[in-house]
Amino acid sequence: MRKTLRKKVNHATEITKDNIKDFDVFVSCGEDGTVNGIINGLAETDKTLGILPIGNGNDYATLLSVKGSYIQALNILEENKKTELNLGFAIADTKHYFANIAETGITSVIAKASYTELKWIKGLPKYYILGLKKISSYKPIQAHIRVDNYERKTKLIVCAIGLGYRFGGGFNVLPGNKPYFGDFQVCIAGDVPKWKWYWMINKIKNGTHGDIKGVNFVRGKKIEIETEKQLPIEGEGEVFSENSTKATFELSQSKLKIIVGKEFLKNKIEFETRNKK
Repeated sequence: MRKTLRKKVNHATEITKDNIKDFDVFVSCGEDGTVNGIINGLAETDKTLGILPIGNGNDYATLLSVKGSYIQALNILEENKKTELNLGFAIADTKHYFANIAETGITSVIAKASYTELKWIKGLPKYYILGLKKISSYKPIQAHIRVDNYERKTKLIVCAIGLGYRFGGGFNVLPGNKPYFGDFQVCIAGDVPKWKWYWMINKIKNGTHGDIKGVNFVRGKKIEIETEKQLPIEGEGEVFSENSTKATFELSQSKLKIIVGKEFLKNKIEFETRNKK
């Protein structure tokens, strides 16, 4: 066993790659950004990821039923219940893997702001306050979005592409979505009047935003986004592109080996059994 501290963005990826030959299991002790960094080091390998969620947000750990106390999370690691899950990757400035949700629009602007603003606040309250703050200054950018055979041109507010269902410490942006469904769920919010945005944030938190005119859900395996101006793109709270006006999102051919909680594994097995019939 070797313990190493992450000191900068992408450091977890570097640490993982530097030690990839020495260990079979890599445990993330931190927030979603640390998990994402390790995933980018483990992608396309046969190594296993474990999660000890002790940081900010913990959306991916919650998705996998790795939640509760520190001791409960350690017990899940000790039980060592493994499965394989889909990974997505984005190609923009660089190629970047994600296991939960990647997005662009006002949510990626909020994620970028979280690096330097309200650092003393954690989890959902932090992202909620930043969201209210950034709404006043955000100007929607014209975008052309393609999801398989579906196309939409819109003034983009949010485009979230996911294998999981929540981000930002508890915003239920893709309600009911699971990483064993075999494709992405995509939420596109555009051409929504600005006075509705504050209401929309609360609706996203509760997962009830689908009834707002201008908000659409689509499923697909390949997503292409072109924007009129540069927008940051982020995954699991880590901004991985700031200078691109084009991005493509696809499912990786290889899957992620990961230790999960009993409830998640039970639901995955039940889903796979139903869909074999």
